[in-house]
Amino acid sequence: MLHIITDSSSEIMPWEAEELGVKVIPLTIVFGEEAYLDGVEMEKDEFYRRLIGGEFPHTAQPSPAQFQEAFRASDGEETLVLLISSALSGTADAARLAAKEFPNVYVFETACTTCMLRYLVEAAAANRQRPLAEVVALLEDLRPRIRLHAFVDTLEYLCRGGRVRRATAFLGDLMKIKPIVGVSADGRVVMTGRAHGQKRAIKEIAERFTADMVCPDYPVYFLQTNSDVPARALMDACKCTHERVFRINCAVGAHIGPNAAGIVYVVK
Repeated sequence: MLHIITDSSSEIMPWEAEELGVKVIPLTIVFGEEAYLDGVEMEKDEFYRRLIGGEFPHTAQPSPAQFQEAFRASDGEETLVLLISSALSGTADAARLAAKEFPNVYVFETACTTCMLRYLVEAAAANRQRPLAEVVALLEDLRPRIRLHAFVDTLEYLCRGGRVRRATAFLGDLMKIKPIVGVSADGRVVMTGRAHGQKRAIKEIAERFTADMVCPDYPVYFLQTNSDVPARALMDACKCTHERVFRINCAVGAHIGPNAAGIVYVVK
């Protein structure tokens, strides 16, 4: 049976990981000289409290040794590793380095994060009885159909993490716009639009969602950071009432900041 390993950016909660039979390796959140394992030593409530309080955290990837420990636990059985995009973190590179000693391990380039990654983990877990090559082919078909649209309050956090240029962040803040962002096919955070105010940002994202041919075989996920107010407003605008809302994990939240919201879904 296929072993599946992911990281804490996938929004897979501990009880879900146990239910899915998935190993979740935590990323690390660093506030000053204090380091915490995402979702293990640092919970989301505490993280966003400190973020809103003015602290600027940064993140650190797991070490190759952490991955080696997880790979040994698979006892030589085929192992599929689904991690945050290589364009956003060195986590997958650390896993590939560790995997050189384990021929049974395959590190798939997901080019995504948060609930985008969650879709891939769920799909792999649901098909773990199939050969690895078939599961990889399924994921290669699914990944290009996943959409993420989100707005952030400011580009400052993405800029500090090196995800966008300083000039772009400065211009956005100067014009008081709400940047609309997504994740490109190669796994980078890209600005896909801009809106003057949160209401306009919500309206634009809802229009993109309703214009797409959403695949009913997959749930629609909504994202929020510190507050559920913008996420609920986005849900109403998209006319979705029974979908799941996720508070974005600490590792991703460190790079997008507070007062952000978004939607993730799969198209036909």
